[in-house]
Amino acid sequence: NAMNGRIRRHHRDMLRYHWEHMGYLEETIEELEKQIDQLLSPYRKEVELLDGIPGVNKAAAATFVAEMGVDMSVFKSAKHPASWAGGSPGNYESAGKKKTSKTTQGNKA
Repeated sequence: NAMNGRIRRHHRDMLRYHWEHMGYLEETIEELEKQIDQLLSPYRKEVELLDGIPGVNKAAAATFVAEMGVDMSVFKSAKHPASWAGGSPGNYESAGKKKTSKTTQGNKA
């Protein structure tokens, strides 16, 4: 068996199937990334600004634009989008003891 260093035809076939499947997944991911880039093209400036924030990469910037849009006038203050995005966890402290706090999931229910 393969555990003992004997790779038989069945094992070679399975390895080939896995290799081909990985290639298919890589191609699909490439195609999706191209589609995302095309859809983000009208928002290049906003993505660049978001990407400049420490801890925010291009993927996170794309998610922000997709989820929140670019019209910040819908939020009453800068604190609202930060809270909505989960960037401002609560400060739960009582009697000097810090309690656990979690960030939100944005608009995901």
